[in-house]
Amino acid sequence: MLIFPPYRTAGFYDKMVCVPMGIAYLGAVLRKDYEVRLLDAVVEGYKQDRWLGNGYFEYGLTPDQIIAEIEDFAPQVVGVSCIFSSQFLFAADLIGRVKKEFPDIITVIGGAHPSFLPEDSFQHMPGLDFIIIGEGEESFPALLKAIEKGSGFETIDGLAFRDNGTIRVNPKTRFIENLDNLPFPARDLLPMEKYFKINIPALVFSKSPRNTSFITSRGCPFHCRFCSSCHYWGRRIRFRSTENVLAEIEELISRYRVEELKFEDDNLMAKVAKAKEIFRGMIGRGYKLHWNMPTGVWISALDDDELLNLMKQSGCYEVILAFESGDQYVIDNIIKKPLDLKKAMEITGKVKDHGIDTHAFFVLGLPGETRANIEQTFRYARSLALDKAFFFLFNPLPGAELYQEAIDKGMFDKEEVYRINYGLCGITTDEFNPALIQKMIARNHWYIAVRPLWRDPKKFVFKYLRRRTSIGTLKTAFRLAKFSYQASKNSPSQLRK
Repeated sequence: MLIFPPYRTAGFYDKMVCVPMGIAYLGAVLRKDYEVRLLDAVVEGYKQDRWLGNGYFEYGLTPDQIIAEIEDFAPQVVGVSCIFSSQFLFAADLIGRVKKEFPDIITVIGGAHPSFLPEDSFQHMPGLDFIIIGEGEESFPALLKAIEKGSGFETIDGLAFRDNGTIRVNPKTRFIENLDNLPFPARDLLPMEKYFKINIPALVFSKSPRNTSFITSRGCPFHCRFCSSCHYWGRRIRFRSTENVLAEIEELISRYRVEELKFEDDNLMAKVAKAKEIFRGMIGRGYKLHWNMPTGVWISALDDDELLNLMKQSGCYEVILAFESGDQYVIDNIIKKPLDLKKAMEITGKVKDHGIDTHAFFVLGLPGETRANIEQTFRYARSLALDKAFFFLFNPLPGAELYQEAIDKGMFDKEEVYRINYGLCGITTDEFNPALIQKMIARNHWYIAVRPLWRDPKKFVFKYLRRRTSIGTLKTAFRLAKFSYQASKNSPSQLRK
């Protein structure tokens, strides 16, 4: 049984219910030789909210409910996905309960957090047997074969395990070169109609409720210092063939009646010629799909009218521009991302001219950043032709260069990554602390969030306001308003304490 655990996040964020691609791919590989069940605790229990205090809440099945599902299926091996550090505490508790209730079950965990912190993960999880480091489609089957034989663990690439009281870590050195060799994700082992009915994809927006996550590549060629994903996938990018991508899209349309794709590649436009091939294929086959990229896009690649025309014709209705900062010094010296902000402003206008909505990502409160740098980011964001901007407080992500720098310089206690993360976590410097950054975000959020109202009232009502008419999203809006009000009341002197 492969389990995707509940989400734990800041109370002012929207919920998110997406197909867990990690266990879907792994399930597709394993079911060739084993009986496999996938359990997405988020989709199965998305109405179940649990307030945790300190501004956080959790949603998804409870540990008791998951234990009942395990008892019903009676697996010999339980694997838990832990993509986000914020899921770790739940995963640790769950694995401990599995070992207590079913001592003979072998427990395995994978995902970004345990991959980057294997020793810490074992220390926090006494009931854990194995960690799969990085992508698991080759190492997990190898682990199961070794379990059957009772030996051979030391030869498995990307495996951490206990060995006579010590923790052994086999580094991840090999990655799947030909992604076409992987079967399509085992979506049939997941309740796809539930995802369509709930319709809360990443970053909320969709043109059709029949949307699903989709990837055409793994990795990113850039090495932005706040990001851990490039390290997780081997510090490079690997592509599926265009034919393989189009074949999966065909399956999604014919089998699941999908009407919208959420491209969740780390960098869909890293190879513009490849992206153009895919979009031409979608147009040539007559697919009437909507699509966007909730994980963001490399802005410089969009300085190409042919690419933008193909994106629009193939169904792209919005892009999320990954600026990260509006200060060129921060881009060049702290993040180290190849981006010219002056040119990026021109490209943003060009995207708008092609009839594609523009959203943007900005990260605030980085090590080495000053309050002046942060204020410049807000000024830059206000100067752009954006439909929406997302401002994120910098979270030290295990595996990222800035994670270790923040710890080494005493800006961040590494134990905080287990207690509070995503939304309310951050670093403390002589210039700022998380509370001050939150105040600055609250002060600027409403101006940019409501600006589309007077720019295009019709779009504001039908795209943004209408999406927030459900009870769940209205609750989120209320939590955000309350948080913004409380943050704005704090004085800078209070926020420095």
